[in-house]
Amino acid sequence: MRTLRRTIEVGLPILGMVVVFGAVLAIPATRIQLQLLVVLLGVLMIEAGVWGLTAQVLPNERRYTALRAEVDGFIDLVRELNAAATDDAGAAERSPRFEAALAKMHASVDRMAELAGQED
Repeated sequence: MRTLRRTIEVGLPILGMVVVFGAVLAIPATRIQLQLLVVLLGVLMIEAGVWGLTAQVLPNERRYTALRAEVDGFIDLVRELNAAATDDAGAAERSPRFEAALAKMHASVDRMAELAGQED
């Protein structure tokens, strides 16, 4: 499934470009409405590939989504901790903001340990 998803993600914009060029080169200029319709279809294919819209159509391969959500939240906590540490630069003691972020990170790691190996 992963190979299919990757093939579609890469192939859809390329196919869209082929459709656009094909419409411009193969359809006579006297059939401008048809040419415009086919070009629009090609552009939509390009956009669907670029914006990753196929990911919403194809099934999700992730089996550990709860753990993934916790890890995503942990990354936000890393940013919060770094911001607090940057604000505390040169201070003799850690600020309450830094300690709170650190405590939240420890709690998040504990939740990750509980969620590890649990499939959805």
